[in-house]
Amino acid sequence: MTDNWQRIGQSSTSPRSNTNRAVVSTKVPKTENIIFIGSEFEYNNFWLKNMFIAAAYPFIKSRINFRECDKVTIAYVDYGYTRLEKLAIEGLKNEIEFTDNINFVALKTKSKIIELLNADRENYKIKDLAFFCHGLNGKITLNYSARPNIDLTTSDINAIGNTNFLSSARASSYACRTGMADSITLRTQGSFNDINEANPDNSFAQLFANRHNMDFYAFYKRTLYSNILNPKEDAEKISEDLKDKRKINSNDVISILENYEALLHPELGESYKNMWGWIPRGAVSEGTVGYSLWRKGGGLKIPVAANTPTGLPSTMTRFSPK
Repeated sequence: MTDNWQRIGQSSTSPRSNTNRAVVSTKVPKTENIIFIGSEFEYNNFWLKNMFIAAAYPFIKSRINFRECDKVTIAYVDYGYTRLEKLAIEGLKNEIEFTDNINFVALKTKSKIIELLNADRENYKIKDLAFFCHGLNGKITLNYSARPNIDLTTSDINAIGNTNFLSSARASSYACRTGMADSITLRTQGSFNDINEANPDNSFAQLFANRHNMDFYAFYKRTLYSNILNPKEDAEKISEDLKDKRKINSNDVISILENYEALLHPELGESYKNMWGWIPRGAVSEGTVGYSLWRKGGGLKIPVAANTPTGLPSTMTRFSPK
């Protein structure tokens, strides 16, 4: 039998002019890492105002936690931070050497979180996702103790497209209690005899992992941020140095010791006075009022679990899809 096929694209059974056959190709999406940085109104003082910003630095510097990608988005709550503190957020770009495609997004509403997680997912799949903010049972609270409400709750998980993530994607929450379910009892329970009492199968972390078929790393306990910016042994030296320098220096940025800066933040810490308002105490007494602490190069370490609630794991737990 005569073979009609002469060569690819040409045959006696198809027009001789048809020399181009369709080529089947698979589009490989680019990758994106997203970091969310919450506001700090709960403690709202010199020492802790910038703790979430600072904590993002060692995370982003780590290629284990923050893998190379094509695009980076850093979203921060646009409430409570001064211009100088926002410059500290923008400084994160200097820690990213693998791409120039770095975008900063100011969050003013909850809907913007969902919008970012769903944006342009035909072209970019999410690789690494992380949250540095406050948290409560069943929710990640990006603007805690302030308004408007900018919470990401378990009921919002289904609003995020389930094809938005790479198969190797992972999320990390450095918010409190992301690994614990929400209930009236669990919100106030201070000690546990068994991990199952925390109902982890209904936690934000587990439900997110299930929906998006990815690993989610989170804490059962509260998260410790108090030692991110400075070791406790430096605290007295920092406040004394700042107090001395403020006698002759009223600049917006004051260098402290070798590694720190005080960033002007009007009225920060002014509530720490006694009831008569004239005997100095707290931030006024220590000389830190009206400024926030910054460490050159960002935080010393990534946050770890605090001591409470007791009886639960003190390490970050991996929640894999079920």
